[in-house]
Amino acid sequence: MPEPSFRLKVRIGDMEVELGGEREEVLKTLDDLDLIIDKVSKAFNADLATVKRPQKKGIEESQVKEFPTINRTSQCSEAVESLLATEWGKTPRALGELREAMEANAIFFPKTTLSGVLVWMVKKGTLRRWKDKKRGYQYVLNRQEGE
Repeated sequence: MPEPSFRLKVRIGDMEVELGGEREEVLKTLDDLDLIIDKVSKAFNADLATVKRPQKKGIEESQVKEFPTINRTSQCSEAVESLLATEWGKTPRALGELREAMEANAIFFPKTTLSGVLVWMVKKGTLRRWKDKKRGYQYVLNRQEGE
């Protein structure tokens, strides 16, 4: 079954709900978010008093600071380079972290596309990578001496 064209994950404490489908359907479903939270909470026998309701005005500030903000682009390699050029990118990052950071910036590419672009950028000399026993391949920008 193909992956939905639009996905949204909502985490409530230890619980997580993922909505997928056409963009309009998902956004329409968000109007019923309170009802969905109640149903999920009941399904997991969660105490509703301990469940924090999401703020409709926006995302909590602590979630926004997790990943850097980059400009929108249709080029996967540009997005990767922009992320790794930030302070966040000075720490070696795994494919999954890069993908999450891109999704946090509303830039969506399949995992297979991103992995291919990372290999291409390593071969081209834009990135350096090495394999960590615990975290898998790690990527950083290949900075020339004097930069």
